[in-house]
Amino acid sequence: MKFEFSKDTKRPRGTEHIRISGDDLLELLCAHQKFGFWRSELDTGHTFWSRDIFDIYGLPFTEGPVNLSAANAIVHPDDLRYMLLLTERSAREKTGFHYVLRLLGPHGHHRYVRSVGRYRVTGEGREELYGTFELFHDQSRLVGVVDSLDRPDPEDVSQP
Repeated sequence: MKFEFSKDTKRPRGTEHIRISGDDLLELLCAHQKFGFWRSELDTGHTFWSRDIFDIYGLPFTEGPVNLSAANAIVHPDDLRYMLLLTERSAREKTGFHYVLRLLGPHGHHRYVRSVGRYRVTGEGREELYGTFELFHDQSRLVGVVDSLDRPDPEDVSQP
């Protein structure tokens, strides 16, 4: 697992010169995997997730604050402490973080997820953390895709 605290977070680089918009980038990021977004209000302690994060955790969707007790129960116990410490430190030191950890899945299997978070002050002067959350693809599925590329397509009549 990887837990990383950083005062120097990488800023997005412009894509205007290649004519790709922020909406285009967002669509690409979300196209073929679970990729969600979250926001935590530091004054209230409320955290809000986009629908894909609920799907990743296997929890029912709600537009209101997330039940963090239920969410934390799904994080691998060896990773939970580090995730919470990193998030607390980022809020306290007003900076960002990055982590990869395991979520407990059905039948004792676990899934790897990645989150990147940043600190900000809203236009109304409220402090919050916000970020992304993604589920890594199942490695066995990737192997199956690569294996299928080595075999000719049976529908392709152009091959000898």
